[in-house]
Amino acid sequence: MIIYVDILLFVNTIINYAILMTTERLLKRNCRLYRILSGAFIGSLFSLPVFFGPNNKGFLFLLRILSSALITMISFGWNGRFEYIKAILCTVLTSVGYCGFFILFYQIFKPPDMVIVNDVVYLQNDPLWLTVLTAVIYVILLAVNKLFSERIKSTVVSLQFSVMQKTYSCVGKIDTGCHLLEPFSSAPVIIADPSVFTVDTQQPLRVIPYTALSGKSYLNGVKADSVIINQQTVDKDIYIASGKIDNPNYQALINSDIIR
Repeated sequence: MIIYVDILLFVNTIINYAILMTTERLLKRNCRLYRILSGAFIGSLFSLPVFFGPNNKGFLFLLRILSSALITMISFGWNGRFEYIKAILCTVLTSVGYCGFFILFYQIFKPPDMVIVNDVVYLQNDPLWLTVLTAVIYVILLAVNKLFSERIKSTVVSLQFSVMQKTYSCVGKIDTGCHLLEPFSSAPVIIADPSVFTVDTQQPLRVIPYTALSGKSYLNGVKADSVIINQQTVDKDIYIASGKIDNPNYQALINSDIIR
């Protein structure tokens, strides 16, 4: 089969875009579209080793590591060493998942216009067909993640936390839809009603942006000295923000990632 560079780059840009969108969902990030598209295109340039011989395994391995690190930085930025490494690992594992599905499809159906060389996919004709297949893999991977990931039911718990050596107690709700993070440290955030906790302007404040149905806004938060949920101390850095909780059954919303 004759491999054309323009088709090769187009096909792998589509695949990389799906990989990065899947990774974004798994990491629960909200990245700008231009970053994802840029990462997808730059990643497609690393498909050119399809022209290399099979004896360059060491070089190809190093190239994959470099491409993963670069694409992750372009698409998701730098949010600290731990978050960056987590993003790289998630990108690599997602890529492996897509590659596995493509190889399985290739082995079962043996499409004459498709070839996989050095783990790079090339489709000679009908890119729309590849787009549909990639979209199907995207849905499958997200469904598998949702099926096997640890899911915590929204539940009401006793909450106790201390800030500046002062202790506060209330009833909190573990909310699976709440993934609010302090932007610099990526530490999870608990939102407490002002009737329980109000941020003192003399404390070291952190501005915590969020997006709701009403639009974008922010909360003022402070780092907790300690947090205890259902009599168990949480061994994580946690920020407490003050925000209105319109529910008579609980006075705080707890990021479900805190107890994972």
